[in-house]
Amino acid sequence: MKKEFISSVLPNAVVDSLFVVDEVTLRNSSNKKSYISCTVSDRTGRLPCKIWGDAGMSESDIEGYYNALSQSQGSIFRIAGRAALYKGELGINVNDGIVYLSKPADSSKLPDSDFINSPVDIAACKKQILALIDSIGDEGLRTLVSSAVTKADGFFEKPAAKGRHHGYFGGLCEHSLEVAKTALSIEESLSGVRLRRDLLIAGALLHDIGKCQSFEKKGLSYVPLPEYSLLGHTATAMMYLSHYRAFTDAETFRELLHIVQSHHGEHGETMPQTAEAWAVHLADNISAKIHEVDEDLKSVNPGESVWGRKSDSFVYKSASCDDTGGERGAGDNGGGNFVSGKGSGSEKKSQRSITDCFK
Repeated sequence: MKKEFISSVLPNAVVDSLFVVDEVTLRNSSNKKSYISCTVSDRTGRLPCKIWGDAGMSESDIEGYYNALSQSQGSIFRIAGRAALYKGELGINVNDGIVYLSKPADSSKLPDSDFINSPVDIAACKKQILALIDSIGDEGLRTLVSSAVTKADGFFEKPAAKGRHHGYFGGLCEHSLEVAKTALSIEESLSGVRLRRDLLIAGALLHDIGKCQSFEKKGLSYVPLPEYSLLGHTATAMMYLSHYRAFTDAETFRELLHIVQSHHGEHGETMPQTAEAWAVHLADNISAKIHEVDEDLKSVNPGESVWGRKSDSFVYKSASCDDTGGERGAGDNGGGNFVSGKGSGSEKKSQRSITDCFK
């Protein structure tokens, strides 16, 4: 039975427990010595882990352990080491404990629920997304979005990213729902601004659909496919959506593709040019950035300002911050289905991109 979880790991504490291992890479330290970098996780979170081995190990020994780990990504291993802070980020260092990493632990009697890292109530997310799709008034566009979402490989289960934001089971559907809700709230909040609600929902829900072709299930984790870095999720999204172009007219389909193509703003190939594209781009940044800042703040003491590795910016936790609120409940997606709208409309003033937070 698993007794120690990620959420209970403290700096300088001895760690000896079972975790899922993924994101395995072989690296060189500043003194040219090889070490293994990976991520360890359970249902309470994820931590970086560096496996150095003991002093007497050769380069070939380290490579042997690397091969064993990389071939079994997504499996459960015994991680025995010590927790430490490095540049403000908590992680685990493994030295002598490397001897436990030649093969996965026996997980036959372990419940998967202890090891799957996800704060998402996937069923609740799916229900809200399908309700949003059903609220699209244009029948052709509604059919396109419904077909694209329900036929995509793992839309409701896969992560939205490898490490930055929503990088857990169900992260893609949670992020897509957040972007749709935020984009709709933009439309509801701005006086005198009218956006085409159907196109807004379609673009928000499909902007990251290419990530379904960027990850594959391996053990109890999702690992990135070569497409993740070689093609990027925007290119794969454009190719995937081309199969559904016959469901709507050429103009609507072109504007939908523009939203998908331009949702990275100044960091992409194409800048947003329509009001709907800008709304989705900004909503995407909000969902990603706030999650990144929130993750960084979890390791910050009240009254401190530190450099956040996920948000790639300084983050500050108020001295009066109350940390007794507990973890976010599964399926806490903000409530509401945002099924009302103001109809189609005209142009919106151009706005600048907030930041690059799509990786």
